[in-house]
Amino acid sequence: MQDIRTGLGVWSMRYHSPKIAGQLAKAIEATGQVDQIVLWDELTGWWPQALWEPSVTPLARHIPDLDSFPDAFTTCAFALSAVEKIGFSICTDASRRDPPELAQMMLALATATEGKGTLYLGAGEVRHIAPFGRDRKMGIKRLEDALQILRLLLKERKLVNFDGRVWQLRDAWLGNGGKERRPEVVAMGGGPRLTEMAVKYADGFSSCAPSVFSNAEKYGETVCEIKKMRAANGLGDVPFHFGLQYIVFMCKSKDDFEQYVDNPMLRWWAATGGRFKMTDWAEEGIEPAFPLDWHYAFDMRPSPMSRAEVDAIVAKVTPEMVRKSFFYGSPEDIAAEIIPFVKQGSNLNLIADLSPLMMEIDPFDNIKKLAEVCRLVKAG
Repeated sequence: MQDIRTGLGVWSMRYHSPKIAGQLAKAIEATGQVDQIVLWDELTGWWPQALWEPSVTPLARHIPDLDSFPDAFTTCAFALSAVEKIGFSICTDASRRDPPELAQMMLALATATEGKGTLYLGAGEVRHIAPFGRDRKMGIKRLEDALQILRLLLKERKLVNFDGRVWQLRDAWLGNGGKERRPEVVAMGGGPRLTEMAVKYADGFSSCAPSVFSNAEKYGETVCEIKKMRAANGLGDVPFHFGLQYIVFMCKSKDDFEQYVDNPMLRWWAATGGRFKMTDWAEEGIEPAFPLDWHYAFDMRPSPMSRAEVDAIVAKVTPEMVRKSFFYGSPEDIAAEIIPFVKQGSNLNLIADLSPLMMEIDPFDNIKKLAEVCRLVKAG
């Protein structure tokens, strides 16, 4: 069995110095329980600005808007400048970042730490793409090319050529510096086409729980299917990672979470990201807040929405849907939800905690609690 790896998010906004990322990374490394810091490459956030008011979230008292994200790669550089051994993960997409620049940035960051660097690459979400004049329909084609180009640029020690659907390379080369610490490239998302790309061209496959995989058995079936596909392609003996990003809510206990189930911020997440496909809600016997053909990655554009539009959506969300959209409770409660997925094969386990939306917390104290989740997951 592969080593179990864990990762915790480093969150920051442009209203603060990016140097805070170094402080957070240093605190994460000091726990001794976490293998990687994690940065999500966001242009706009998950929630409508219409909800960003103190009556809904205490963060609105301190941060004027929720969309002023810093660049993930720059922030990662600040974070790594404060640590020595911990690795890093950056989650982004092939619709906004071209392969040569991705390879160059990842190689540069990989030389800054003794830990492992991992690039999680997806086809892209419409909220990052359409508002800025890009075409989401090109996402899957760009991803297929990008995975192949990254493999060439990160691995080969000679000039490379490539004829793809989007890019053509001729005598391309970035030099060999940093390749002894070659970052991994993990395909991120879901669906048969992306899964096939992961099998053929990536170092691993990652998705989300409970948003995509609401139970460990379903995830285990996917792991087994990918292993069969790898074997059929003659890759059964080549190392390959299976990963998940977990949406969690850290609080005192399962019962403590009940005070938040009616909050519009959590109800919005349940409506849009609790299950990325509305058909998954329907299969669980729950009526979704959107039509069955609505999908988080293709249709969620929160920025222009009015409060009335948002309220009409969250009114359709039940407390049961909110509970099913998070792994929540104490460190022990959350670890107990994650461990079954690890037993089914997930060895890359990234944790995104949304509890700071609902309560004013000491981020360094929260890091210790999340590190305890990591410890329990690895022990389990």
